[in-house]
Amino acid sequence: MSLGAKIAVSAMRGIKKTGLIKGPSADLDAALRKEKKYNRKHPYQEPTDRKAAYQTIWVGRYPCLVIKPENQTHKAILFLHGGGDHDAWRPEVSFARTYGKRAEMDVYYPLYPPFTEDSPARTAEFIFDVYREMVKEYGTDKVAVVGSSYGGFLAMQLLTWINRNNAAKEKEHVEMPGLLIMNSPFAYPKTEEEWMYAEELEKNDAMITPGAFRWMLGLTLKLSPNTPDWILYPADMDFHNAPETYVFYAVEACSAVADAIRQSYVRDGAGEKMHMHVEPGMMHCYASAPVFRESRRDFGKQIALLRKL
Repeated sequence: MSLGAKIAVSAMRGIKKTGLIKGPSADLDAALRKEKKYNRKHPYQEPTDRKAAYQTIWVGRYPCLVIKPENQTHKAILFLHGGGDHDAWRPEVSFARTYGKRAEMDVYYPLYPPFTEDSPARTAEFIFDVYREMVKEYGTDKVAVVGSSYGGFLAMQLLTWINRNNAAKEKEHVEMPGLLIMNSPFAYPKTEEEWMYAEELEKNDAMITPGAFRWMLGLTLKLSPNTPDWILYPADMDFHNAPETYVFYAVEACSAVADAIRQSYVRDGAGEKMHMHVEPGMMHCYASAPVFRESRRDFGKQIALLRKL
């Protein structure tokens, strides 16, 4: 483990131990009011820097930021940022822009509603509609999906949505993307064994606080009680015809569902397309930014995959 990584992880663990990162509140109503207040204070605004060409398009009810680097080929990344419970769109715009610049690809950055503002089903439908618009422009073989944390959860939902759409034949048939990359993808544990493992990992996670997973699921089901299992749990998602998929985990709370994801790929005939790496000693989403040796290595692998698309 590199010195830079040790320093970063130690600093995060230290901050967590001080209690500066507050754990989830048992009062879900109070938590909802807090998240909605945050959302109101952080409305979407198109970036004004000149680090890339920006354009905002609307797909249904919600905006999508399109980022075009100076040098790009006719390929695109659907970049799904993390967050989930609040409108955390702003911090990862620079991450998305870096992916686009390094891979020389356009980036579509959906400003999806957190589950405190709309149901997980409507959010998944929005992501699917953004993907459909991208396919019309670039073709499926030239579209890659990159999802980090909750964005990885949305990426897995997207594969399920594509399969369910094609089976229902309600909208035109849509092929899978050419590539899927997920950094520390979040998803809910389902079995009691998975929950116990997640709660044990939460204790030692450098970023995630104990009880965070149960809190998020509790708040989700309070707001959208009819959310089906195939939206929430990897074991119930549909990964038939999945593209080549590369997953980068640390030994972290989110990795509690790693086996469920792998097993579901195998069950659906896509086991050979699942390439999962778990790096010990790292923090959540370590491979999404080239900061220290391990993150530069695995971020570089992702850029190489995108360039080959």
